[in-house]
Amino acid sequence: MDLATMKNRIKTRIRNYFWTHTWHKKLIPDRIRKKFSGRILNHLESKTEPPKPYIPGAFPPGINLYGFFRAENGLAQGVKLYATALEQAGIPHVLLNTDFLGWLRQEDTTFDGRLTEENKYAVNVIHINPDQWQEAVGEFPRSQFDGHYNIGVFLWELETIPDYWKEMLAYVDEVWTPSEFIARAIRKDTEKPVTVIPYGIETPCDETVTRADFGIGEGNFAVLMMFDSNSFAARKNPAGALEAFREAFGENPGNAKLVVKINNPTEEDIAFVKEHAGGGDSVILITERMDKKRLNSLIRLCDVYISLHRSEGFGLVMAEAMNLGVPVVATNWSSNVEFMPPEAACMVDYTLVPVNNRYQFDNGELVWAEADVHQAARYLKRLKDDPEWRAETGRAGQKVIRERVTTAQCGERIRKRTEEILGRKL
Repeated sequence: MDLATMKNRIKTRIRNYFWTHTWHKKLIPDRIRKKFSGRILNHLESKTEPPKPYIPGAFPPGINLYGFFRAENGLAQGVKLYATALEQAGIPHVLLNTDFLGWLRQEDTTFDGRLTEENKYAVNVIHINPDQWQEAVGEFPRSQFDGHYNIGVFLWELETIPDYWKEMLAYVDEVWTPSEFIARAIRKDTEKPVTVIPYGIETPCDETVTRADFGIGEGNFAVLMMFDSNSFAARKNPAGALEAFREAFGENPGNAKLVVKINNPTEEDIAFVKEHAGGGDSVILITERMDKKRLNSLIRLCDVYISLHRSEGFGLVMAEAMNLGVPVVATNWSSNVEFMPPEAACMVDYTLVPVNNRYQFDNGELVWAEADVHQAARYLKRLKDDPEWRAETGRAGQKVIRERVTTAQCGERIRKRTEEILGRKL
């Protein structure tokens, strides 16, 4: 094991220690834990040089795809969609799982039969953000990156990338992003190629699942909101959706129900939803772990999906809801607008407001969107009162996704760019 790999593994253990032990979570606030562990990690920061330059022809043509194949967050879903596109397009590839975050559950076994530790091909596509780059690649021998063409797939949700990302751009030959919104932000700070490869949307469902499985009555008008506690709750803005629902249907909404699905729930987020839900039984809170088919089934069984997010790096759940024919009410800002024309979704106006130091690198100039809750409430009310318009909106959204954001298109974009890099057909 070389020195860089050893340092990365030590860093990973320290990070996991500070972020997974229950007593830390109860006794030490998140900000303090992060600051303290960050200082220790800074002393161990690997000084590894960037990988040795790409050697054309040194390795067989194809892609080594790295990412969280056993996890169930947004980054994990993204790499799985790329993997599906590679397979359907017949592009030579192997899949390598990254498992360096102790707090991130690795329980999805769907891809286990396809995972390997062998790096076979010339192009590495590493679906990991720069702040995790050293830990991720430190799990594997340095030889897997030297002499290869290294591509980082980076997701971001603001118009400016963090300073600590910029130094890691030296470690990749190219960046891929699933949206033009992210690409514009990254292009400000690099002259390296930044290629947009949108995900191809796949939404397999379990047809045996019914509304009763989730406690949603058949006669109810169900509005679904979803967020992940491991993500950034302030960015997802669940409070906005709760407020819009209350404004649309009042304190006694009758058969209107707001279904709140929290992935990887924390006690704090559960308490927040309960506090803002109001009285009665109008909010159905779901915290159970679900495989992707069951989760898609929940989306399909609801009447509307709402996301009053402040910013999105792609907006997978919105795209999935549209693909399932469910009308979406969403903030008209950031990456999701690229697959959400106004005729195919209920796009909510916004005001750009300061992020207010919610990101550590914020210098006071960062902004994101504050959705118009009143307009969102009007959309919800009309969707309930006008079933024909609701169905028409759902069909329009589904048509857009199935024409513009498909697995076949994703695979062909990957093929085209990889052939350009290699200078030969795959």
